[in-house]
Amino acid sequence: MRDRWEGYVSDLESGDSDRANETIDEIKDMNIEERIDLFEICFDELTEMYAAADEGYVRQSIVRVAEQLTPGITTVVVLNNDDRSLDVDAEEIREQTDALCGFLLEAITDDDGRVRQSAKRGLKDVFRTYDALGDEETIEALMLELDEMAAEASGKQQQHIQETKAEARSTLQSGLVRIVEGFQKEFGDSI
Repeated sequence: MRDRWEGYVSDLESGDSDRANETIDEIKDMNIEERIDLFEICFDELTEMYAAADEGYVRQSIVRVAEQLTPGITTVVVLNNDDRSLDVDAEEIREQTDALCGFLLEAITDDDGRVRQSAKRGLKDVFRTYDALGDEETIEALMLELDEMAAEASGKQQQHIQETKAEARSTLQSGLVRIVEGFQKEFGDSI
């Protein structure tokens, strides 16, 4: 896995969209255990690459890789169903989710809108993971943090932070409320 990661680093740092997208697609196609292992190998380096990258597209690609590393609902469902085919525990998933959340919260304030959009998508998965873990308290705390961040931002940056907070709020709502709101958004007053 370490050798694969070294190749991915080269692809991401190149700024070439085809190479970056190929890397992101490869990671997306990995099974859960491979992504968890890749996280352990690359996360610290990924955050360092982000901090050092001058080009917005490179930062966006890095955030998109982080988004693919989010353990996500699938992993939590497998854990909740006591699937012993995975060599992973809830605490490890929690630690990775916390680390990704911190990184994505930093990226949601990036100067480049493409980076912020990718961070929004990643945070949506993070919120869902916390929800699947039954951790409403963390989602509520993140909403407060996003409020503070939005108060310090302006323009599109503020808008993206507020949209991210709305996603967090949506995650806390019951499944039925989400379905009703989805229908209302889709069909408006016609239902």
